[in-house]
Amino acid sequence: MLLTANAVDGAGATANSACMSSPIRFNALPQPWMLQGPVRKVYDAITVQGDEARFVGGCVRDALLGRPINDVDIATALPPAQVIERLEQAGIKVVPTGIEHGTVTAVAEHEPIEVTTLRRDVETFGRQARVAFTDDWRADAARRDLTINALSCGLDGVVHDYFGGLDDLAAGRVRFVGEAKARMREDYLRILRFFRFHASYANGELDAEAFAAARSCRSQLAHLSGERLRQETLKLLRAERGPSTWGEMLEGGIVEAYLPEARNLVRLSLTAARETVCEVPVSSIRRLASLLDDKPQALAAGTRLRLSRREQERLAGIASGPGQLLELHAPALHCLIYRHGNELALDLVLVHAPSGAVDRDLRAAAQVIARWPAPKMPVGGHDLMALGIQPGAALGRWLGLVESWWIAGDFAADRAACLDWLRAQLALQ
Repeated sequence: MLLTANAVDGAGATANSACMSSPIRFNALPQPWMLQGPVRKVYDAITVQGDEARFVGGCVRDALLGRPINDVDIATALPPAQVIERLEQAGIKVVPTGIEHGTVTAVAEHEPIEVTTLRRDVETFGRQARVAFTDDWRADAARRDLTINALSCGLDGVVHDYFGGLDDLAAGRVRFVGEAKARMREDYLRILRFFRFHASYANGELDAEAFAAARSCRSQLAHLSGERLRQETLKLLRAERGPSTWGEMLEGGIVEAYLPEARNLVRLSLTAARETVCEVPVSSIRRLASLLDDKPQALAAGTRLRLSRREQERLAGIASGPGQLLELHAPALHCLIYRHGNELALDLVLVHAPSGAVDRDLRAAAQVIARWPAPKMPVGGHDLMALGIQPGAALGRWLGLVESWWIAGDFAADRAACLDWLRAQLALQ
C-alpha cells in the first residue's frame, strides 16, 4: 500500500493516495504510539469535550516513513489557558514552556509532549514573530518552514496536507512552504535547516529555488548565535547524505559564510564511508573534525559553534592527528589507545588512517579498539623511590625508561616484571 491514510487538501476535499505514482510505501496511520500510553492520555485530555486535536509536524512525517519518533507535537484550537485547565484536570503536569506563543509542555508518565494552540502570523521580524491564535488549521500549517513539516493528522489516520507535503515526501524532495527567500528572511537559520532536511530526507537534487535563496541570504548566517548554528550543523553532518550535502554547501558558499575552516570534503567522505565499513555509530564531532586540518582550525570552529568543553577537546584531539604515521597492526593500536584513550583512538583511525587502508584492516582495527581497554602504567614514582631513586630529574628519566620498555613489550609486563627490569637496570649502573 502506497499511502494508507487519506490526504486532505487545502479546500477540504479528500483525495485517496495523493502519491500513487511514487514507489515509496508510507506506513499506516494511526500507529500504536498515538493510540496508547502517555500520548493518548494527553490527546484524550485535550479532546475530552469533543474538540479537535491533531498530531503535527515531524512526528507525522516520520510516522509515515517508519522512522523513530523523537518528539510528539499536538495542535489544537483551544486557547492555552483552556489547554492547561484540561491537562491539569486529567492529572497531567503542565510546564508553560512557550505560553506567550501558545505552547505548553504536558508531562505524562515522564514523557514531554508539546501542545500548541493554532496560530497565524500577524507580523514577522527575524526569528521573532507576533502571532494571533486562530482556529484555521491551514493558516497554522502555513507558518511551518517546509512542506514535509506541515502535515497533520488525527486519530482517524487522515493526513491533512495543504501544501503538497505528501508528494514531496514521496518524491524525496525538500521544499519550502511559500517563497523560499521570504521564509528564510523570517529566520535565517532556515538556510541550514533546508540543507539539514535535504541531507536527511531527500533522494534527488537540491530544490533550485531554495538553493538560490540560500546563496542569496548566506551572509546572514554569520549573525546567528553559535548555539543555534551548532544544533543544525551537527544534525546535518550526521545525516545520511550529510557529506554530499556539505559538498553542495561548499560549492554554494554557504560553509564559507559561517564556518570557513570546515573544507576538507574528501576526508569527510572517507570518514563517513569508514564509519559504515566498521559498523560504528556516526559521530557529528568526528565528522566535523574530519573537515578541519589542524588544532587551530578546530579551536576556531569549536568556539564559533559554542561546543561544550568536552566536545572542543575531542574536536581538537582528532583534528591534531595522531602525531605520527598511523599504523593498523595491534601493537601500534595498543599504543594509540594508551596515549589517547579508546574513544579518541577510534576517531583517529577513522579520520587519519592512510587513504589506501583496506576495509578488512579498518574493521579489524575497530574491533581491537573496542575490545582492548586502555592500560594503566603498572609502576609509579613511589615504586621507584622505594628502589632508591631520588625525586627529581633522575626519577622522571627512569619512569620514562621503564614506560618505553613496557610499551615496547606491547604492555604485557605486570608490576612485578617492571620492578624486576628496573632492579636489573639499576644493578648495571
